[in-house]
Amino acid sequence: MSEKKNILVFCDGFNAPAYNPRVRYFCNYFLKKDWKISIVAEKFEGEKLIPAEAKKLTLSYYKHKTGFLCKTEWFFKFITNLFFDHKGNFFYKKTIKFIENQTFDLVLCSTFYSFPLTTALKTANYQNIPLIVDLRDIPEQAPNNNYLFKHKTPPIFGKFISNLYQKQHLSRRNKVLKSAAHITTISAWHVNFLKKYNNNISLIYNGFDEVLFVPDVQKTERFIISFFGRFYDEKLRNPSILFSAIKNLREQQKINTETFVVQWFADEKTKKIVTQHAEKFDVLEFMQLNDLISPEKVPQEMNKSSILLLVENDNNQQTFGIFGTKIFEYIGVNRPILCTPDNKGDLAGILREINCGLVSSDVTEIETFILEKYDEWQKNGFTKGTVLPEKREKFSRKNGTEILEKIFLEFVK
Repeated sequence: MSEKKNILVFCDGFNAPAYNPRVRYFCNYFLKKDWKISIVAEKFEGEKLIPAEAKKLTLSYYKHKTGFLCKTEWFFKFITNLFFDHKGNFFYKKTIKFIENQTFDLVLCSTFYSFPLTTALKTANYQNIPLIVDLRDIPEQAPNNNYLFKHKTPPIFGKFISNLYQKQHLSRRNKVLKSAAHITTISAWHVNFLKKYNNNISLIYNGFDEVLFVPDVQKTERFIISFFGRFYDEKLRNPSILFSAIKNLREQQKINTETFVVQWFADEKTKKIVTQHAEKFDVLEFMQLNDLISPEKVPQEMNKSSILLLVENDNNQQTFGIFGTKIFEYIGVNRPILCTPDNKGDLAGILREINCGLVSSDVTEIETFILEKYDEWQKNGFTKGTVLPEKREKFSRKNGTEILEKIFLEFVK
């Protein structure tokens, strides 16, 4: 390319726990390639993580953070968004001022909701340039579980207005998808589902940052099972089978609290759910409940872990293509992974394919796996990962962003 290319990025706000790692990596990659990047996002506490070389516009959409005024404001804007796409229009007007006297080569919108998709499409049309949509989680992947609303709607409206809001959101989203020059998404299920709206679609896994998440085996004084993240909905994350296995191992006197611990780096809602289940199985003494930690501290804690834990949904829950970022970061550090329950989905298939640990809903099988790794830790002071390098690299963010770059170059001449 003879001159710098100018890309306008719309994305979700940079908030906890992960602070938008997918977008951060995309932007850093293209900045190193000498592209110019401008970012528009909702204002959150993690905006300091936006790459310094990028121009940015971050806006606070909600003025009130807590209490009655917060809920009142949220409900008022809920209604205006339902009928008038107030948020999309608000950000569009601010964006037009932000990009005044600038020209861009394309617009990238990375999100999971109708905002900022509508804003991105209007802006792309305003500049007469292609729109690339990077669509992540969508409501259809968990149709029986809605975790997208910040507050519950008042009982007087109930399920009706929530369904109406989601119908409106999906209608807006689908119109944008049909107008996009290309779509990228996060799983094979998502690709197949979204083809009904646009055949120009590619798979880019969430992936791990290969610079940060590298294998670095460390000896530890205790055998550590670690979980990182949050339970958005108890139906989507259920630790009961693991706790049953731990209870059995304790009763068989094969583990004790001096050498065995389960660490949770999680938000308050998740810690509450974990505590309730752990008390039910009488294994709370094995739990260490920690707050969410900053992104730069995550790789070190993962590498200290003897087993990395993925808590999934029960087999009878209807979910599809749900791959959290932590899944790939686990693969990146190449520690043994325990995934339970086994919901027979795409995630379970990938974990089995790369031979990274155990996917199971069988308590006895989980006990055996834990004891095997526990014995290995007792001998060595650590456990070893089993993912082959060539399979590991397939899930790196670099590999995914190179796919995105090829797509960009189809439209940027």
